[in-house]
Amino acid sequence: MVSLNQQWHVIASSEDLPFRHVYQTRLLGQELAVWRDDAGEVNVWENRCPHRGVRLSLGVNVGDQLKCQYHGWKYESGSGQCSFVPAHPSAKPSTACVRTFQCAEVDGVVFARLEAAGSGHKPNNSAPIDAGVTSNLRSQTVPLSAIAAAGLLKEAAALFAPVLGGSTDKVQVLATGLIIDLKCAGLLDSLRLFVQPESDGRAVIHARLYSNHPVSLERKSTFIEILGNLFLPARESTSNVAALPVRLIASDAAPQAETSKPTASQQFWCTVTSRRTETPDIDSYWLTPDEPQELDLEPGMHISVLTPSRHLRQYSLVNTPEERDVLVIGVKHEVNSRGGSRSMHADVQVGTRIQVSLPRNQFMLQPPGRTALLIAGGIGVTPILAMALHLQHVGRPYSFHYLARGEQHVSFPDRIATLASGHPPYLGLDVPGTQRRITELLESVDSDKHDVYVCGPQQMIELVAAVAQQAGFTPEHIHFEYFGLTPSTGSVPATTTTGYQVAINSTGQEFTVEPGQTLLKACLDHGITIDYSCEQGVCGVCVTPVISGDLNHEDVYLSAKEKEGGKLIMPCVSGCNSKKLVLNI
Repeated sequence: MVSLNQQWHVIASSEDLPFRHVYQTRLLGQELAVWRDDAGEVNVWENRCPHRGVRLSLGVNVGDQLKCQYHGWKYESGSGQCSFVPAHPSAKPSTACVRTFQCAEVDGVVFARLEAAGSGHKPNNSAPIDAGVTSNLRSQTVPLSAIAAAGLLKEAAALFAPVLGGSTDKVQVLATGLIIDLKCAGLLDSLRLFVQPESDGRAVIHARLYSNHPVSLERKSTFIEILGNLFLPARESTSNVAALPVRLIASDAAPQAETSKPTASQQFWCTVTSRRTETPDIDSYWLTPDEPQELDLEPGMHISVLTPSRHLRQYSLVNTPEERDVLVIGVKHEVNSRGGSRSMHADVQVGTRIQVSLPRNQFMLQPPGRTALLIAGGIGVTPILAMALHLQHVGRPYSFHYLARGEQHVSFPDRIATLASGHPPYLGLDVPGTQRRITELLESVDSDKHDVYVCGPQQMIELVAAVAQQAGFTPEHIHFEYFGLTPSTGSVPATTTTGYQVAINSTGQEFTVEPGQTLLKACLDHGITIDYSCEQGVCGVCVTPVISGDLNHEDVYLSAKEKEGGKLIMPCVSGCNSKKLVLNI
């Protein structure tokens, strides 16, 4: 009998591997980095650099090689062999080699197996019906073993009739291992479900719809809703806290009752009442709560949005002071999107219902007394513009400076036009030009009377922070917010070579963070539910209170004072130097 390790399993859809992207997943407990080279070949590798064990999914896909972000080692597509070591550029490359796994891309999905078996034949993924259109219906993680999840899907096959367009009593089931085909008699539509055994207690459901007509967003949403409701009991029974992921899959048809003023972690439903194109790659969205909410909005706030693809993403608000019954956000369609911005641009239209969190503020204006020097770049204009609109409304002094690639890349021009104070946008500056403008701007003001606020590309933020300090600004008067970190310079997850113990204060549960693991991964593997999103130490979603432990901070979210206090940790990238860490969960 062929073991699970020797069997082919679907681990991703082709859509999960856009140009120059690295996709992260797990198969039977093995963490994987999945990427496509510029020739179109797919690689499935162990998600660890052989040099220092840093995740390769945090690295850079340079087309024919994968570059580790820690020390810049490069590994060749196909073989995984080390091809370049920056510290010894002229020497023979290291003999280090990434562990690679067999893979195959067949009809829109990526298969992999951990161990070779027999002659190495490729997986069979022939279409279940003769269909003119095949569509990916997204994927969903569930807290069950793959066998249990497949069994539940087969038992509940009739529930998928709305996706197939037929009646519940006519759904036919054909199962081959962890692949399940569903169809309705007399209809030329078929739904194929692939169950990925991520680990012993977690599985991922991938689905494709075979049809002879285009698939609407409504059908995709129906499928996601059915899956959410189907696996909701399993999520509730395996969670030891009122976890965010449980709330996120509540039924669209029957949203949970909300109080008039929910707490910051609660979700509520909004309907998209307007969508506008701001630039070639940025759209704005007006999200109106379905039930009246007390929205105490302040400049610098952001909301967490559950996209139709089930990715949780954070977006800054760009509300004017008068906009109190709607949430206005801007979303840039990132070229290397991990799914969130791609789903917002592809799947969200006027009338779409979407779940959001109550706004939170991690980029606050300081109290009156100093003049705000506001600097924005690209999509970073959203929180900065909200600050300018607010300061003008309350009569506080400020100046607004916006850097954009060109006139067509200026977002929210109608709102910018209402500002009485501010410089016209700086357009089309190259790197030296940007450096000159930033230097001139910061050296022209009194550092004892100004606070600097900056948001935009990482390199611009770091430039402003460095030049501001050279101009006499102290760190407490330089405020910034990252939207994300570039792979080459982002936070390196804090891992250890010896491991350490973690104790959960509320339950007494203890477990070990193994060598090479992040604290977040160890917590999730042991059933500790921690909300997370960016996994780069940027967004703040996973911030966790600490009782004791010598913390190793690798994030850019916590302030220097918070890091020195030792009572908060970002488990996605930070860890512990002492033998034991006690979390206040």
